[in-house]
Amino acid sequence: MDAHELYSFLRDPRLLELIELNKISNNIFDIIKLGENQNSSMLAWCMNPNEGHAQGDALIRDFLESAYAASEGCTYDNKKFFAEWTPGRIRTTSFGAAFVTRELSIKVDDGSANGRLDLFLVDPQNKILITIENKVKASLDAAQLEKYVAAVKSQLSSRRVFSEYHLAFIVLDKDLESYTEEQLDALGKRWALMDYQWLELSANRARHNLTRGNQSAQMLAAYCQSVTNWEDPARKEISEIMADLVISHPTVIECLRKLSRTAMDRWVSSTLEGHEGELTLFLAQHKVVCQKLISIKGVSSLLPKLKKAMPSLSADCIEEGGYWFTIKPPSAQKIEREDHWAIYIDLYRLNKISTTTAQKFNVKLVWVKSAFDPSTCSEIALRNYFESEFKGLSKRATSDKRRIMLAEHVTPTEAIAVAAETIGRLEQGLKEYLKAP
Repeated sequence: MDAHELYSFLRDPRLLELIELNKISNNIFDIIKLGENQNSSMLAWCMNPNEGHAQGDALIRDFLESAYAASEGCTYDNKKFFAEWTPGRIRTTSFGAAFVTRELSIKVDDGSANGRLDLFLVDPQNKILITIENKVKASLDAAQLEKYVAAVKSQLSSRRVFSEYHLAFIVLDKDLESYTEEQLDALGKRWALMDYQWLELSANRARHNLTRGNQSAQMLAAYCQSVTNWEDPARKEISEIMADLVISHPTVIECLRKLSRTAMDRWVSSTLEGHEGELTLFLAQHKVVCQKLISIKGVSSLLPKLKKAMPSLSADCIEEGGYWFTIKPPSAQKIEREDHWAIYIDLYRLNKISTTTAQKFNVKLVWVKSAFDPSTCSEIALRNYFESEFKGLSKRATSDKRRIMLAEHVTPTEAIAVAAETIGRLEQGLKEYLKAP
């Protein structure tokens, strides 16, 4: 990095705008990272209709509707529960009497060991009792889940007070997308498996409340945003500015990365000399902004490679966030509703296993049922058409989103190659399907 490159970076209007946008950030979860217990406490707060988040029982409806979709193929209690609790009934029922209790102690292994279940959603008015196991890291197996079911039935539902209650069993895992089909199948069919994306509806609802001046929704919007891929317009603007800066000033960003490895207690007299010394001081004074620029480098630097691998893709076929890219085949625009993406490839960095020198990505095909325009395409017919290309696409057909793993824990170069090859197959298939009589 020479002085000209540094000063060009420091004078870039986008950098000044980024600094100002970060100053006004009011998302507490940007600086506080929640563990499993804290996430469960926040979920209990979100799902309590009597709390001050201005949502009432809307989050419970969001949760139950997503659980209905996730219960496809489930057996035993979940099958019976969601035969009664359909989306139509959920949407037209009040859950104002419901409450959520945290970490109820249970006995497992025939009473020889102690255990705790994360959350119970109880509604004495509608007679429902839902066991929720909330996992931040994948550590469950079918045997463990069966023990939990047995404990709930022997210690709770067997009580006379709960004898008429409908039971359901839900696993929430923020990283569910990283599971392979084999891992999902190994967990059995008794529990419905969900990630946190159902909270995106709540985030959007809270954002609308905020625009109407209801500031009580701020905490809810911030939490939902922190655990999903949802980005409000302001945060999306920040992501786009950061991506532009990283692409425009790669040498400076790389120097920032190097300087960030030297803690202040290791500074010497020469540390603050010359233009690298000036950048060191800038890093110390604007640490949050600089760390975000450093962390986004692994994703933003892929954009030129993506465009090179897929030169026919227009800008409106690519979207990017802080750690992900989504790409859709151009012909998908002919079959989707306005401002929706029906078929696309999702490339996202696995932050837990990625390092600054070794980025790891998963690549998935995403199919969104509600995004198809029925006047131009039959979603069911097209799904069946592509089943031979993408095995398992027809599974969980009642869910709004179907995700199929294409590549797991791969390098950026491998992720781009898989995405480009898949986009080519999708584009060819769509063209053939659309021209067919």
